[in-house]
Amino acid sequence: RFLLKPSSLISNSVLQHENLRTSNSIQIMDTVEASSDDQNDDGGDLSIDNQKISDDLRELQIQNDSLLACLEALRIEYQSLQSTSAATEENMILLQQQKGEALKQNVDLVEAIEEVSGERDSLRNELHGLEVSSREREDELLRKIDEELREKEDVRNELEASRERIKEFLDEKSEKIRVFSEYLESLRSVKECLVRVIESMDEDKVGSVVDEGEDLKEDLGLDEEWRVFSVEVKAVSKLASLVESKLSEYQEMRKKEKKELENSVVSLTEENRDNNSLLRIALVEKESVERSLNRLKGHNEQKRGAILQIAERGLLKVGFGFMIGTGTNEPSLDNSGSNTGGKSDGSECEEEVVSLASTVERIMKNLRLEITQLRRSLEESRSDTERLQSLTEKQAQTIAENTFYIKELEDRETMLAQNVEELLMEIKETEEEVARWREACELEVEAGKNVVDDRDKVASILKQELEKTKAALDISNGKLKLKEELAAAAMTAQAAAERSLQLADSRAAELRVRIEELTRQLEEAESRERSNCPKVRHICWPWRALKVNPANNTNTRAQRVRRMLPEMQALLHYNV
Repeated sequence: RFLLKPSSLISNSVLQHENLRTSNSIQIMDTVEASSDDQNDDGGDLSIDNQKISDDLRELQIQNDSLLACLEALRIEYQSLQSTSAATEENMILLQQQKGEALKQNVDLVEAIEEVSGERDSLRNELHGLEVSSREREDELLRKIDEELREKEDVRNELEASRERIKEFLDEKSEKIRVFSEYLESLRSVKECLVRVIESMDEDKVGSVVDEGEDLKEDLGLDEEWRVFSVEVKAVSKLASLVESKLSEYQEMRKKEKKELENSVVSLTEENRDNNSLLRIALVEKESVERSLNRLKGHNEQKRGAILQIAERGLLKVGFGFMIGTGTNEPSLDNSGSNTGGKSDGSECEEEVVSLASTVERIMKNLRLEITQLRRSLEESRSDTERLQSLTEKQAQTIAENTFYIKELEDRETMLAQNVEELLMEIKETEEEVARWREACELEVEAGKNVVDDRDKVASILKQELEKTKAALDISNGKLKLKEELAAAAMTAQAAAERSLQLADSRAAELRVRIEELTRQLEEAESRERSNCPKVRHICWPWRALKVNPANNTNTRAQRVRRMLPEMQALLHYNV
């Protein structure tokens, strides 16, 4: 559509140039005829007019040639424009056909894309549904597995708790055994102490008690530890009772001895008191006798007899009559043997008094030593009795504590035995439950494995379908990309065609402008020619009349053409 306008303009301009050429030829003919008519009239001025006419004709010929050259160039450009317009029209037709095909392909691709997107959405929905179902199955399986694991953990925790309780009971039992062994050692040490005490008192009964303990050890059908402990406890209790009886006997014996000692001490103190009183009396009598001796020096025998009588009375009171007897015998012998000297008798009497006083002093010292020894033995016996009493009290207290603790241990042992039996029953029940749960878990695990295998198979099938759909989607995406590339190429070709059309339109506009300028120049030239050239009515072919050489004419025309514009030189090759 855009190319038809410049072609019509070019055809119009060519027609105008043809009309101008014909009008110019007519004008030349008219001028020639006018010149011929004037030749007949004016014979004298013919040469001058012919010269002018030839000059005008030459100028007109030159202009005509230039116009012919311009027309030729315009015709060539017109032909080239027609060829280019035809090529562009063909290209436009091809582009329109390609555009229609591309639009059809785009429509087909859009429909195919819609179909593929629908299939893809359906596949996605199916995959989503399968994923949701698989997730639900997985959640159910995981929930079941979690419940089973939780139950297993509960069973394990119960087993661990029962094991810990059994371990605690075993530790407690070992601790009790250790405590029993310690108590047994303490009981044995106490037994040995009691045996030593009883051996110190009586050896026969200790052997009988030990034999009875051995008989009990053989008779009792208990455990080894409890049997030994019970035997030792019973032996210690019997030894303690024996020690208690022995201590009671010993205390009674000591009480008797104490009473006897107290009685002897009381008698000795009385004797000491009597001896002290006798010694005082003897000293007083001695002083009185000495006074009387001093007064009666001649009465030695009376003096001796008085002294002896006084001493005899004192000793008889104390209980030493044998000494007085001996003393009386000796003075009787002395009285019967010697009555000769008074001084010798006095000296002997003094010696007897001195010997008597020394014997009394020795007796008193011996009595005092015996009293002190008896007091020491009494104090030792008292301390021994007190120590034995404290020892017996402590042993009785320890025995009572041991018996109480033994009773507590027996009660705890019975309770522990019951707890152990209950725990063993619970362990058996838990083991049975664990075995049952294990079988159930194995069955459920097998079922879960089967379900998982089925799910894996379904997943593999779905993965294969997904891969197929992905491959189909990739192929469709490739096709879409190719079609998009083709559409883009078509669009680029269409854009290039539009740009070429725009360039052709611009070139046609430029040619139109140039043609308008040329037509304007032609019109100006024609107007100038019309204004300058005279009217010729009849003229023949000017070359014959004027005898113009066409070769010279071509040379002149070539020279004139050199002076033309470069736009007009392309039109010189047009032949009428």
